[in-house]
Amino acid sequence: MKPQESPVFHFFQSYERVLQSGDLSGLKEIYHSSFLFGGPGGAQAVALEDFLKVVPRRSALTQALGLTGTRLVSVEPTPLDERYTLAKVGWEMTVQRPGKPVLLWATPATYVLLAGEEGFRIVAQIDHQDLLAEWKALETS
Repeated sequence: MKPQESPVFHFFQSYERVLQSGDLSGLKEIYHSSFLFGGPGGAQAVALEDFLKVVPRRSALTQALGLTGTRLVSVEPTPLDERYTLAKVGWEMTVQRPGKPVLLWATPATYVLLAGEEGFRIVAQIDHQDLLAEWKALETS
Protein backbone atom coordinates (compact mmCIF):
# COMPACT_ATOMS: atom_id res chain seq x y z
CA MET A 1 0.00 0.00 0.00
CA LYS A 2 1.33 3.45 -0.92
CA PRO A 3 1.70 5.80 2.07
CA GLN A 4 -0.98 8.12 0.60
CA GLU A 5 -3.46 5.23 0.62
CA SER A 6 -3.05 4.29 4.28
CA PRO A 7 -5.83 5.03 6.78
CA VAL A 8 -3.26 6.88 8.93
CA PHE A 9 -2.42 9.20 6.03
CA HIS A 10 -6.14 9.89 5.51
CA PHE A 11 -6.50 10.63 9.23
CA PHE A 12 -3.77 13.27 9.03
CA GLN A 13 -5.34 14.70 5.87
CA SER A 14 -8.49 15.21 7.97
CA TYR A 15 -6.36 16.90 10.62
CA GLU A 16 -4.86 19.15 7.94
CA ARG A 17 -8.36 20.13 6.74
CA VAL A 18 -9.36 21.06 10.31
CA LEU A 19 -6.26 23.26 10.62
CA GLN A 20 -6.88 24.91 7.25
CA SER A 21 -10.58 25.48 7.89
CA GLY A 22 -10.03 27.39 11.10
CA ASP A 23 -12.95 25.46 12.64
CA LEU A 24 -10.99 24.13 15.57
CA SER A 25 -14.04 22.39 17.02
CA GLY A 26 -13.05 19.65 14.55
CA LEU A 27 -10.17 18.83 16.86
CA LYS A 28 -12.73 16.92 18.95
CA GLU A 29 -12.63 14.29 16.21
CA ILE A 30 -8.82 14.22 16.11
CA TYR A 31 -7.73 13.98 19.75
CA HIS A 32 -8.70 11.46 22.41
CA SER A 33 -10.59 12.76 25.47
CA SER A 34 -7.22 12.87 27.22
CA PHE A 35 -3.77 12.65 25.68
CA LEU A 36 -0.08 13.11 26.39
CA PHE A 37 1.54 16.22 24.95
CA GLY A 38 5.32 16.37 24.88
CA GLY A 39 8.04 18.59 23.57
CA PRO A 40 11.59 19.68 24.33
CA GLY A 41 10.48 21.04 27.73
CA GLY A 42 8.84 17.84 28.97
CA ALA A 43 5.48 16.12 28.79
CA GLN A 44 2.10 16.44 30.43
CA ALA A 45 -1.31 14.81 30.36
CA VAL A 46 -3.95 17.04 28.77
CA ALA A 47 -7.73 16.82 28.92
CA LEU A 48 -9.30 17.53 25.53
CA GLU A 49 -11.72 20.09 27.00
CA ASP A 50 -8.78 22.04 28.49
CA PHE A 51 -6.86 21.82 25.21
CA LEU A 52 -9.84 23.20 23.28
CA LYS A 53 -9.92 26.23 25.61
CA VAL A 54 -6.26 27.07 24.87
CA VAL A 55 -6.30 26.46 21.11
CA PRO A 56 -8.14 29.67 20.09
CA ARG A 57 -5.59 31.85 21.93
CA ARG A 58 -2.66 29.99 20.43
CA SER A 59 -4.25 30.14 17.00
CA ALA A 60 -4.80 33.91 17.33
CA LEU A 61 -1.15 34.35 18.33
CA THR A 62 0.22 32.37 15.40
CA GLN A 63 -2.05 34.16 12.94
CA ALA A 64 -0.96 37.53 14.33
CA LEU A 65 2.64 36.43 13.78
CA GLY A 66 1.87 35.62 10.13
CA LEU A 67 0.83 31.97 9.95
CA THR A 68 -1.18 31.62 6.75
CA GLY A 69 -1.29 27.85 6.40
CA THR A 70 -0.20 24.45 7.64
CA ARG A 71 0.40 21.70 5.11
CA LEU A 72 0.85 17.96 5.60
CA VAL A 73 4.15 16.94 4.01
CA SER A 74 4.72 13.33 5.08
CA VAL A 75 3.33 10.51 7.21
CA GLU A 76 5.33 7.43 8.23
CA PRO A 77 3.06 5.04 10.14
CA THR A 78 4.40 2.12 12.17
CA PRO A 79 1.84 -0.25 13.72
CA LEU A 80 2.67 -1.01 17.35
CA ASP A 81 -0.08 -3.59 17.80
CA GLU A 82 -3.65 -4.11 16.56
CA ARG A 83 -4.89 -0.85 18.18
CA TYR A 84 -1.92 1.53 18.40
CA THR A 85 0.10 3.15 15.63
CA LEU A 86 3.13 5.37 15.84
CA ALA A 87 3.15 8.07 13.16
CA LYS A 88 6.07 10.33 12.28
CA VAL A 89 4.53 13.34 10.57
CA GLY A 90 6.08 16.21 8.69
CA TRP A 91 4.21 19.51 8.65
CA GLU A 92 5.11 22.71 6.84
CA MET A 93 3.87 26.05 8.09
CA THR A 94 3.73 29.07 5.80
CA VAL A 95 4.52 32.35 7.54
CA GLN A 96 3.97 35.66 5.75
CA ARG A 97 4.89 38.89 7.51
CA PRO A 98 4.80 42.40 6.05
CA GLY A 99 8.14 43.36 4.51
CA LYS A 100 9.66 39.91 5.10
CA PRO A 101 10.17 36.98 2.73
CA VAL A 102 7.70 34.09 2.97
CA LEU A 103 8.99 31.51 5.42
CA LEU A 104 8.29 27.80 4.89
CA TRP A 105 8.86 26.28 8.30
CA ALA A 106 9.27 22.50 8.74
CA THR A 107 7.67 21.31 11.98
CA PRO A 108 7.95 17.54 12.50
CA ALA A 109 5.98 15.73 15.18
CA THR A 110 5.45 12.17 16.33
CA TYR A 111 2.03 10.85 17.32
CA VAL A 112 0.60 7.72 18.87
CA LEU A 113 -2.83 6.94 17.50
CA LEU A 114 -5.46 4.70 19.06
CA ALA A 115 -7.81 2.94 16.65
CA GLY A 116 -11.39 2.66 17.84
CA GLU A 117 -14.90 2.31 16.47
CA GLU A 118 -14.96 6.02 15.59
CA GLY A 119 -11.57 5.85 13.83
CA PHE A 120 -8.17 7.04 14.98
CA ARG A 121 -7.63 9.46 17.85
CA ILE A 122 -4.36 11.02 18.98
CA VAL A 123 -3.38 9.72 22.43
CA ALA A 124 0.15 11.17 22.41
CA GLN A 125 1.80 14.01 20.52
CA ILE A 126 5.48 14.91 20.67
CA ASP A 127 6.58 18.13 19.00
CA HIS A 128 10.27 17.99 18.12
CA GLN A 129 10.86 21.69 18.59
CA ASP A 130 9.66 24.33 21.02
CA LEU A 131 7.11 25.89 18.69
CA LEU A 132 5.98 28.60 21.09
CA ALA A 133 9.55 29.77 21.73
CA GLU A 134 10.26 29.76 17.99
CA TRP A 135 7.08 31.72 17.30
CA LYS A 136 8.12 34.30 19.88
CA ALA A 137 11.56 34.51 18.25
CA LEU A 138 9.82 35.39 14.98
CA GLU A 139 8.40 38.50 16.65
CA THR A 140 11.89 39.92 17.01
CA SER A 141 13.33 38.81 13.68
